[in-house]
Amino acid sequence: MILNWYIFRQTINNVVISTCVFVGIIWLSQSFKTIKLIINKGADLSDFFVLSAYSLPSWLLIALPFGTFAGCMIAYLKLENDNEITVMKSIGLSPLKLSSPSFFVAFLASLILFTISHFILPKTYKNFKILQNEIRNSSQNFILKDNIFLDINKNQTIFIGRLKENNELEEIFIQDRSDPSNIVEFFSKSGFLTLDENIILRMKDGTKISTDLKGKSTILNFRSYHLEIKRESSSAVQRVVEYNEYGFFELINKSKNVKKSKGKLLAEAHSRNTIIFMPFVFSCIVMLTILKANFSRIFSVYKKTTVIGIIFIVQSLVLIIKNLVHSNTILLPLMYLFPLIIIITCILLLNKNDRSYRLQSF
Repeated sequence: MILNWYIFRQTINNVVISTCVFVGIIWLSQSFKTIKLIINKGADLSDFFVLSAYSLPSWLLIALPFGTFAGCMIAYLKLENDNEITVMKSIGLSPLKLSSPSFFVAFLASLILFTISHFILPKTYKNFKILQNEIRNSSQNFILKDNIFLDINKNQTIFIGRLKENNELEEIFIQDRSDPSNIVEFFSKSGFLTLDENIILRMKDGTKISTDLKGKSTILNFRSYHLEIKRESSSAVQRVVEYNEYGFFELINKSKNVKKSKGKLLAEAHSRNTIIFMPFVFSCIVMLTILKANFSRIFSVYKKTTVIGIIFIVQSLVLIIKNLVHSNTILLPLMYLFPLIIIITCILLLNKNDRSYRLQSF
């Protein structure tokens, strides 16, 4: 019991750390798009963290199985390199018994994945898409940037050489195409914005050039000029509801009504169940590779390469089976059978090692 607790503590610590690392990697890879959206639409920094929080459950569905794999492998390889597994075997602990702490960690990971996929993900992902859509369709903020041509609306384009505090501007250029018969361009050394119900640009010491359809230009110098900037009125775009926003039974019911996407809906629905097998699958593969009899310490690198390769193949096959169900629902049972066969096979092989070890001890 004490040894099991010792192994469990080592394993769970490594699983938590590994999962956090995978979540961090996913966060970094996904945050660039979110940051770009936040900057372009002028949203608050708090919106970035809210979007990240809403995305966390979907990230955990990916990170937790691989975190379980990495944590179990790191913990047991460390025990093996320190000869602790050899000592434990010498006092009568079999490979199957040595695997029990990792299986309990896998059970905890599966319980978390089940809770996330069935109860948390549909709500958080829906909130994520709603907030993302609101930010994309937001046109309340008037955003200017240095040294960039910006289309304010379909008829007005502005360029600002330098932005200063209190909405003060320098080196201003505006092209106004509101009048079909004339293109009006403004050049000004300085100015400032007044943000009331309407946006008014007050320019100083500038030039106004009006060019008609025949190419004839009229030039007017001014000491002060006020120009109204028209905001682009846009209605919110109707967003597409994604599968992650539906619960398990919602996907099942929808598959009965939408025959065209029946395979995709069923595959997505049942993947909410089959995801719970992945920590067990990865843990079993790690245990079988590390604890299998007649493996020498010399082959530590070989073990790591082998288990990573097997995990990659298994995960690829899981995705392939899910995609096959999209077009052929008869293959749906394979989504359950494939991980179960791996788990049962690994346990039987570990148990086989257990019996042979007992015979040798006699």
